[in-house]
Amino acid sequence: MAPMWPDAQLCRAMAKRRITKKDLLKIEQAAVREERKEQGALDGRFREKVEKSKKTYTRKVKHRQKGG
Repeated sequence: MAPMWPDAQLCRAMAKRRITKKDLLKIEQAAVREERKEQGALDGRFREKVEKSKKTYTRKVKHRQKGG
């Protein structure tokens, strides 16, 4: 019987780990960013910004109070 090394257990735990939607989103955003870098969009000529997720809902303000 072969000895079980901690590295082998760690590899099995990493292999069984599922990719979550957040991980997929990060991978997709990184790919888009790399593509834009290749195109020259992020070479310092333009201000970099974080793109907001379009999946989140923002509630509109019903009535703004005038004067306080």
